[in-house]
Amino acid sequence: MADENLKEAFLHPADNRRPMYYFELPAIDDETLSEQLMNAVQTCRRSGCSTIIPQLPLGTELDAAGIARVCDIFAELLSFAKKEGLKVGFYLDPAFEHAVIREMSSIGNNDMRAKILECKEYICSRNEKVSRPLRHEMPLSVVAYAEETCEIIDLRPFVRDGKIQWNAPDGNWVVREYFAAEDTEREGANYLSYDASYRYLSAVFTLFQPVFVPYLGTTLTVLAYSGIGFNGKNRRSWDPSFNELFEKRFGFDPAPVYPALFGYIGKKTDHIKTLLMTVRASMIQHGIMHALRDFAVEHGLKPFGNLSEPKLTACSWLVGDAMLNNIYSPCALLDKAYMYGVNSVKIAAGAAYNFDEERVNAELFRNYGGCSSGSLCNDAMNAFARGVNCAAFHLTDALTGDATFGDFAARVQTLLRGGRHVSDIAMLYPIYHLHSKVNLYFSPTHGYEYPVTPPTADYMTLINSISIYSGHDLTVLHPEVLNARCYAEDGVLYLKNAHNYERFRVVVLPSTDMISLENLKILKTFFDGGGKILATGVLPTKAFEYDETGENDRMVQRLTEEIFGRDACDRHVMKDYCHHKNEAGGESFFLYFNFSATDGTQMTKSSTVNEALNSFDIPFDVYLPGMLRLECTGGLNSAYPEFSTIGLHRSFPGGGMMGHIHKHRGDADIYYFANTTKLEYNHHVLLRGAFDVEERNPYTGECHERHRKFFRYKGEIYTNLRLTLHPSESVFFYATKAPLSDEEIAATEEITSIDHLRGEHAALMSEF
Repeated sequence: MADENLKEAFLHPADNRRPMYYFELPAIDDETLSEQLMNAVQTCRRSGCSTIIPQLPLGTELDAAGIARVCDIFAELLSFAKKEGLKVGFYLDPAFEHAVIREMSSIGNNDMRAKILECKEYICSRNEKVSRPLRHEMPLSVVAYAEETCEIIDLRPFVRDGKIQWNAPDGNWVVREYFAAEDTEREGANYLSYDASYRYLSAVFTLFQPVFVPYLGTTLTVLAYSGIGFNGKNRRSWDPSFNELFEKRFGFDPAPVYPALFGYIGKKTDHIKTLLMTVRASMIQHGIMHALRDFAVEHGLKPFGNLSEPKLTACSWLVGDAMLNNIYSPCALLDKAYMYGVNSVKIAAGAAYNFDEERVNAELFRNYGGCSSGSLCNDAMNAFARGVNCAAFHLTDALTGDATFGDFAARVQTLLRGGRHVSDIAMLYPIYHLHSKVNLYFSPTHGYEYPVTPPTADYMTLINSISIYSGHDLTVLHPEVLNARCYAEDGVLYLKNAHNYERFRVVVLPSTDMISLENLKILKTFFDGGGKILATGVLPTKAFEYDETGENDRMVQRLTEEIFGRDACDRHVMKDYCHHKNEAGGESFFLYFNFSATDGTQMTKSSTVNEALNSFDIPFDVYLPGMLRLECTGGLNSAYPEFSTIGLHRSFPGGGMMGHIHKHRGDADIYYFANTTKLEYNHHVLLRGAFDVEERNPYTGECHERHRKFFRYKGEIYTNLRLTLHPSESVFFYATKAPLSDEEIAATEEITSIDHLRGEHAALMSEF
């Protein structure tokens, strides 16, 4: 029944399916460096990895002699790796960036240097005749702002010969000048400019070119990076081209509305801020991210890397738009300090599914230390079950003894690479809501946790509630993808891609007051045709497509009422939920916030979310009726890593979850199930469709046929199997269509409730 080539590849994974290995070099002047390089290469091979990515020790700074020494190190490493049949990745270490920018600055060339948005202000006296020289010869905006009335006056017509000449009217006015200045506190490249980013990459590569050239595309195959985002003082990364790009996209000059970046300018604040942040986000996407992809491809390399600080509820502040950044190389990061590390995988995987990319990359186990092989394996399984199919590990001593872990990861990646993702639920990525809640700051703040997480940003906890508590997979949809690549027909939302095409019966709208009007029109068509919509927390009232008349906002409000019912839009109505139906079978739930997550964001209890999903009467793709469900698992990323570093604790038994992913590949359906709890799962699993099933063990490569039964449930045929997963164990089901006759289908027993299977657990299990 199985594809024999794929079965053989599963048993003996190819090197291009094996994980990569991040190796931290010792001090570059270490006398034993050669020996350590050889040991690292051997460790990479022994651990079942295929590619080694060396990193300099944190905080390394390089002069000319240091660069020469690193060249020697790479020459030696490449030679060792070639002899061992391994690949090498070049990591864009911050030390290289600093060295290049420092060298360019020393000769007076600062074109590549990072820029930040500066705001200088002057408080006017009443009716003052202002006569002041400009702080910058080419300001992006010069305005007078009255905080009490939110009135803004564009002062550019009053600039003559480099001076502001203006008679202030009655009132309390502040003159503000905004300009893009060099970031003198950080030796970094300008990530918001494609040209500057590409030249920075070229300059770094030139340092090592004599060493790299003989190995490019053969032994040297990966261009690795990390920490891409808005860096520097208060994340005020900017570029002088901003105004031009903004006007090209949105059709008006942004200069008069710059005060919205730093505070309140009236009712239009959220609208304007969203537009401004959208353009800034697009600049890092089309800047460094695009340049990295182009540079890698032109040199025969594959890009691999992650975004800066994946505090995903504040992504607008940190990285702009995480999904759009991931177009070029979808990549997630698991770092010990981050609450939503595993959910960063869902965002990266969503980007891959949205934009028809095959790989979902992930850098795993950064800053872990002291973990057992079991806990690390749990985290890897959690990442795989959420979409990862190309991982790079920071290997600890717990994983370097043999190839057991590497072989396991390679087998998982062999089956999960390729094909299309299958899920019934789409979740809209609420990026416009996140953009609308960001404020920039005049002076630097200190510490890691910046005060920018919107309390109504619940999409991260909602992902956990749906996947960990309810046991359903989902695809995160970007608003631009919903507009450009999706259509609704007969109660189904289709994602139309060449390879990853999906069909959704449920759309989840996380808390958001800002939405694309075009998105909402598609959702209305979906609802009118019989589609199911679940919304939480805050409903949309504002259109991303800003117009001064407010007509688009009013249209959003009308459509919201038509989908969710008038009561849902009435803030005086205090219920746990609002429920609305139409004659075509369309159904909507609006769930109010009734809990607070550990990070202070508001959320809806997982049990409430699950109740609403079940009430939709949708025959979901996979059912795990034996799952343990504990309330508010969505309140915290329940998988590893531990959160002791930021004073948090786990909320799920054993710090784990039941996870699964379904890929359709060729004529086969591939299901991966992972149990990272400390409790055995010994119960049913129901797969929508009639299948012959082969179980594949990712630890040994063994395969064997499985006994199964068929049920009818909610109008669909389901394959019923016994699934036994010990704690910290995972398995594949390789399923092909069973040739059932019409008579066999008609004779299939019908069940009315999945919960009913619990009562028949003992009897049914005896048949397997």
